[in-house]
Amino acid sequence: YFLGMGIDLIVRSLDRATGLSRLHLVTTWPLALQVLFFFVTHDFYIYCFHRLQHHSSLLWRIHEAHHGVDDVDWLSGVRSHPLEILVNQTIEFAPIALLGAPPDVALIKATMDAVWGMYIHSNLNVRAGAIQWVINGPEMHRWHHCRTLPAPGKNFATKLAIWDHLFGTAYLPPEKPEAYGLPHSFPSGYLGQVLRAFDRAR
Repeated sequence: YFLGMGIDLIVRSLDRATGLSRLHLVTTWPLALQVLFFFVTHDFYIYCFHRLQHHSSLLWRIHEAHHGVDDVDWLSGVRSHPLEILVNQTIEFAPIALLGAPPDVALIKATMDAVWGMYIHSNLNVRAGAIQWVINGPEMHRWHHCRTLPAPGKNFATKLAIWDHLFGTAYLPPEKPEAYGLPHSFPSGYLGQVLRAFDRAR
């Protein structure tokens, strides 16, 4: 609730400062084209930001909680630090509102994100074959959570695996990882996980 209020405040402030939504830059586009546009552009942002989080010690602080589970399953995708949620969902929904897309686009996009997040983190024994070059799935994303994969890691894409293949971060051996999570201890409670990002002693 509070994160939603924060995102709404940021988007409204940006709109007041720029007046972008009044230009209706994408309003006349077909709905399907609007969804596709925001789907692809946001997915590319997520790839870039996700990769940066694994390279930056500062940004890793708010991403570490997502990797703090020893088992990867369909609920692992919703495990994130609130600051990470605030950043990513602001970047996701601000352009939709500011460029003049109807609420339908935000609803469709949010539904796709939720379903896809559950899918790539699920423990399904999927073998997608050549499709995995374009569309990301659990067989590839589970390696991103592998405990023994050297930093800064591989497979940063969420929906379109093509980003990993294009930028040389794809990794897909035939076997499954033996262990998931972090190579060090991590708080099990929610409050401890949130506060860990601000621990100056680290």
